[in-house]
Amino acid sequence: MQKYKISTAKTLGCAGIYFLLFLAGDLFCSLVFDLIFSAITLPSSEWYVILRMLGCLVFTFFFFWCYTTKCLHLKMEDFGITFQLRKWGIILAVLLPTFVAAAFLPFGKMERNEFSFGELVLAVTASALTALKAGLLEEMLFRGFIMKLLENRWNQLTAILLPSVIFGMAHLPAMEQFTVDGVLLLAVSGTLVGIMFSLAAYRGRSISNSALIHAVWNFVMVTSILHITTAQEAYGKPLFQLTIPSDHILLTGAGFGTEASIIAMIGYAAACVFILLCSKREISG
Repeated sequence: MQKYKISTAKTLGCAGIYFLLFLAGDLFCSLVFDLIFSAITLPSSEWYVILRMLGCLVFTFFFFWCYTTKCLHLKMEDFGITFQLRKWGIILAVLLPTFVAAAFLPFGKMERNEFSFGELVLAVTASALTALKAGLLEEMLFRGFIMKLLENRWNQLTAILLPSVIFGMAHLPAMEQFTVDGVLLLAVSGTLVGIMFSLAAYRGRSISNSALIHAVWNFVMVTSILHITTAQEAYGKPLFQLTIPSDHILLTGAGFGTEASIIAMIGYAAACVFILLCSKREISG
């Protein structure tokens, strides 16, 4: 995105419109698919998730594209929305959830739920599309449009920090219960993971690296693949469940979950260092 003069009001206004388009895509798909499937019975709930996630991806991307190209007269590439995966991005996408899951193993008991082959395929497909939808669209919004708008108006530091803080606070509605400690943990962990994604987008010169890391993390840690939870907070039927007996908020992440735990935060911080070191070596090489 080439530098051009734009007022603070227009910068914030454009960022706000992108945020509304992000919400509109999800709301539009919910209304459409709820209407369709109120009259059509699907074989299982996973089919609804699969179709709804696909629909949300397509419609939200279309909304973003229309506003970018028709209203702002810019290209998606101007906001880093390209496919330029780096080796370190692929490696980190695998290492981060692996490290966090492995670090939790000594604290709990791992169990595997039984699924038929058909149920397994549907569960994995629904989880993959749910993770891809969140990873791709959230990275387009925060590390694509908002980050580039802020960088154009101010500087890289503002463009990295401000969307990261907003990204963390945007997850507040997902908290099961609100406590001061829980909100503080979410604020710190959410900002830290936002910085991690921002560094991946900047160093890779594309949101594709942050989107991959985000999507794989969600696939393993958030969807129906692996649940790390206390016995009291167990929910759903994942492929694997790691039950941790401790009720210490630094392990459980308080009302948000283990994504806000101290173990996850160590993983995010280590990932930031990993990105900086690998990308620096890549540039110097």
